[in-house]
Amino acid sequence: MTKGRVIKNYNGYYYVDVGRENLVECRRRGKLLKAKILVGDELEITELGQDKGVIEALLPRRNQIRRPAVANIDQLLVIMAAQSPDPNRFLVDKMLMTCEYGGIHPTLCFNKCDLDRDTAEAYKAFYERCGYDVYLVSAKTGEGLDTLRALLPHRMTAFAGPSGVGKSSLLSQLLGRKDLSVGAVSEKIKRGRHTTRHSEIMRLDSDTYVVDTPGFSALDFEHLDPREVLRLFPDMLPYSGGCKFSSCLHLSEPECTVKQAVADGHIQAERYDTYCKILTSIAERKR
Repeated sequence: MTKGRVIKNYNGYYYVDVGRENLVECRRRGKLLKAKILVGDELEITELGQDKGVIEALLPRRNQIRRPAVANIDQLLVIMAAQSPDPNRFLVDKMLMTCEYGGIHPTLCFNKCDLDRDTAEAYKAFYERCGYDVYLVSAKTGEGLDTLRALLPHRMTAFAGPSGVGKSSLLSQLLGRKDLSVGAVSEKIKRGRHTTRHSEIMRLDSDTYVVDTPGFSALDFEHLDPREVLRLFPDMLPYSGGCKFSSCLHLSEPECTVKQAVADGHIQAERYDTYCKILTSIAERKR
């Protein structure tokens, strides 16, 4: 059997990169009909010749994001805009939480920094204090693009962000492509130009991939056990070990080391506010 990576799926066909120029068009074995196969998944396939094959096994994932649905990425860049649309800190926090929930510590990238330098710099300073790498770029002026390009080699990088933040323009500038929805896979399957509705991997060279995603939605966290939420805040988690009560949720309990860290300025108040809002929404959903 041959190992490969799903580059794109289209109408029940999976286009698998096995290290050659041409992709292998695969269908599932019957035993895998109920399996959820994502772009980025690593597979074992049987090749049938003429770039056709059948999927035999889905290999274990290192990580995954649900929306957009993509697996086994090395890094994820959450793209926001410094202006138009204006960034919303609660939304940014929820997107970062979504990545952490999927097992990925993301990088933040604020596009359109030429439109509002002060806001971009303020967000950069805030989230760097939270332990995230933050880049300020502009697809329009080219600022910061060389720095982003330097992050790509020898990795699979997903670019994700809400609509309107300029993700497609940014990717077009980074990769020198005018139409990101038509790449190697689209040429392979001989389809016309279309809007990307699913995540698609673009292979830049033998071990460098970029994932173009159709959008990025923050998860609702109401299904979580309240005690799970803090692990989605890597800047807050280190302060949670010394509370008086082992069941402490860091809300109204006495002698809470997390609340003390907020009071001492070690945890930023806005991040703690997000944590409290999420716990409140969980409590309200369970009533």
